[in-house]
Amino acid sequence: MHRLSQTPGFRRRDATLEELAAWSATSSPEAPVRLGLLSNPMARTNWRTVGHDRLVSLLPDPMAAVSTSSLSDLHWALGYLLFQRGANVLAINGGDGTIHHAVNATLRVIDEAARKLGQPLPLPRLLLLNGGGMNMLARTFETRGHPRRTVERFLARTRDLPLGALTTRAVPLLAVDEPGQERRHGVIFGSELVLNALTMYERYGQGYRGLSRFLWASAGGMLLQTETWRRFGHLLNPPTTPVSIDGEELAPYAAVVATTVPMAILRGAIVAVRERAEPGTLSGFVVTETEPARIVALIPRLMRAALDGQGVRRLSGTRVLELEGPYTVDGELVRRAFAPAGPIRVCGTDRIIHGVRL
Repeated sequence: MHRLSQTPGFRRRDATLEELAAWSATSSPEAPVRLGLLSNPMARTNWRTVGHDRLVSLLPDPMAAVSTSSLSDLHWALGYLLFQRGANVLAINGGDGTIHHAVNATLRVIDEAARKLGQPLPLPRLLLLNGGGMNMLARTFETRGHPRRTVERFLARTRDLPLGALTTRAVPLLAVDEPGQERRHGVIFGSELVLNALTMYERYGQGYRGLSRFLWASAGGMLLQTETWRRFGHLLNPPTTPVSIDGEELAPYAAVVATTVPMAILRGAIVAVRERAEPGTLSGFVVTETEPARIVALIPRLMRAALDGQGVRRLSGTRVLELEGPYTVDGELVRRAFAPAGPIRVCGTDRIIHGVRL
């Protein structure tokens, strides 16, 4: 396992006021671009190719790099990269789960630093790398290709550029609140049936091939009554509790997908949601069909973003959803096995991340 103590120059400590003030200046539009690297060594691309070490060799400041698979290390890793090394662009090298946790940790680190300094601080720009299987979040910012090629392209295009000259895409975040837990931010939310579908998809192999096999098995398996369908078809059973959409209760329903970004899957061949939400709102859809066989039959429609018609209700400009059960955010599975009873609340926010577009 990679340990932070093995990172040259790393010290596990809080940033000083002088470092926070210096980083505030480093984040001004006129400041030079300074790239820091945060890697998850267990992400798909990294454990196959020892990706972190290959990326470190490209960095202008090789000490502005941390590799860790521990969530408890994220706070210290980000503090080191941002405030000790002065990175104003954060390359996140991992899959959707890595990016989800890194973004949430970055929000907490910046908020804590702003309170300590007594003034607002901007978030670093994000360079999301294709280090996982689906890479849906990286694709939001049109990141393509192997992480090494992405970093090489970024460094070539930003040489001698000020931070304000970067081409970025602003993406608003949604928030998920549940009893007894810290708020989660993200861009793509799915209810229990979506979580079950992702669990099944992992059985077929992650990545685009795995998703293709899962969709094929869902459609064909139901019709052919395969062993897989007999064993796992019950995962498409609808929830027994309602969903509330801006205070309007809807029951029965099968699944909810809410997002702040268009969702492109299978390299653009499949687009589940075309609409980009305004800050503070959500777009997406609710599957109101509850018969498992008919839900499977809806999959081709949903993947083409054909959200109007029987069995599907479009979400547009929605502000608050309330529902119960397990869920997924940005591909991270939240099973809530021992969570306190009570509904979860999903809402749009005014928090925005800026991802680099290449």
